[in-house]
Amino acid sequence: MTLPTFLIIGAAKAGTTSLHFYLDQHPEVQMSRVKETNFFAGPANGIPYPVGRVDRREDYEALFDPAFPVRGEASPSYSNAPRRPGVPRRIKELVPEARFVYLVRDPIDRLVSQHQMRVADGKERLSFREAVAQLDDADPHSFHLTCQSFYGRQLEHYLEEFPQERILVLDQARLRSEREATLAEVFGFLGVDSGFRAGAFESELFKGSGKRRYPPWLARAKPALRRSVAVLPAGLRDRLRASVEQSLPQVPELEVEPAERDRLRELFAPDVARLRELTGLRFETWSV
Repeated sequence: MTLPTFLIIGAAKAGTTSLHFYLDQHPEVQMSRVKETNFFAGPANGIPYPVGRVDRREDYEALFDPAFPVRGEASPSYSNAPRRPGVPRRIKELVPEARFVYLVRDPIDRLVSQHQMRVADGKERLSFREAVAQLDDADPHSFHLTCQSFYGRQLEHYLEEFPQERILVLDQARLRSEREATLAEVFGFLGVDSGFRAGAFESELFKGSGKRRYPPWLARAKPALRRSVAVLPAGLRDRLRASVEQSLPQVPELEVEPAERDRLRELFAPDVARLRELTGLRFETWSV
């Protein structure tokens, strides 16, 4: 039985793709050939399985190489409760000794980036103001844009199943500004050589700015295309994606109105306080 020894559980739009890439450079670490397997993300609340999900256990195990002592995958859908409840329990049933890396970022910036991604993918036609206005009639904890920004609540679900010493919470801002030190911390947490360095650590994949708008036909084809190129080396996949995106129109940068930012700051403040309490981290660069 070959399963991951650790999982990157989110958050969406917080740098999981970059971290997946960096960790895969380490000679003692193997990351799944498919990023975002979504294997443990079950359907719930009328939400279908994530597109591209690896369904069968044998297919999931085939993504990992037993020759490596440390194996991982990254699926932000694993920190999307209550929209996808029960993920920590399902992981514990199959990988009871798993370790977790949870990347977080300023909760307002994260949801802005998610909205921009949805616009780029053709999944969101509402303006940001219109989307936020939907909170008037929605539960923010299960609303599609705000759900994953409640990091404290997401972390509590994992702490119900796993000891805190097996969960490493990282601020994306630190991964950007202190990359080598942050990766050394991750390597140490995973039990591999923390002194390893690679030139690829200078790369930053898929920055939040400069999103490209996909035409409807290409947006629909993205899941199939992603599966088709999954077997290619990560660097080649990134170059192909960059080449395609350069030919697409850019999504305009989003300026959040002060009133909207104030509303979101008030919404997230209690949860951020809880996250600080749970982790002992200050998140000094955050707006909340």
